[in-house]
Amino acid sequence: MKKIIFVLMAFGSVLTASAQHLSLSVNGGASIPTGGFSKGDYYDAASGFAGTGGHFNVTGTWWLKEHLGITALVGYSRFGNKGTQSLADGYKEDSGTDSTTLYRSGNNHSLSILIGPAYELALCKGLTLQLRALGGYTRTHLAGFRIFYEDYTDNAMAQREASGGVFAWQAGVGLAYHLTCKLSVQINGDFFMSKPDIAISYDNFVVNSGRRLSAYNTAISGVNVTAGVAYRVF
Repeated sequence: MKKIIFVLMAFGSVLTASAQHLSLSVNGGASIPTGGFSKGDYYDAASGFAGTGGHFNVTGTWWLKEHLGITALVGYSRFGNKGTQSLADGYKEDSGTDSTTLYRSGNNHSLSILIGPAYELALCKGLTLQLRALGGYTRTHLAGFRIFYEDYTDNAMAQREASGGVFAWQAGVGLAYHLTCKLSVQINGDFFMSKPDIAISYDNFVVNSGRRLSAYNTAISGVNVTAGVAYRVF
């Protein structure tokens, strides 16, 4: 992680020195998980139990030529939780108990540091189309849970919260409307993907036939849909 950050900072310093102009933007919106990460099925080991949540990012783009630049992005996504009832019901069936109660601990979220090329094409006066493809590092955190079995003497089991980081990529398209020569508003849609190998551990696993993972290594993917403002620094 430290090596990746160092390389990104060094690369950014070189680009800043040669840039024609620099623009900064702040964006926020929704993060919509897809694939296995978005599933909430107790019996599917790929299920990440992540629902739609919020996304926030700050970007800086060094425009080296009229249409070509390099974008650096720092983004944070906090996903919703889904499939709570499926988990509770699954452990109830596997344990043979009359009822179970499940409580979430923490939340699903990710932090990304990415960099890559950007391209801007003028569509009409004041309106431009922007394309970008980014790569870098993403660290994803998975929520845990604690479940209580009604008929067990030692009746509490917990899946701990867990995290893992890995190389990630993101590609997107956006529209920007330039209000002035310095200020613009924009909307963006970005598809993201990473595949961390996140170790999963439990406390007091009392139902040997229940869902139990040693790791979560399903691809984590989704779409970030954001709106924001950009300012041309120089």
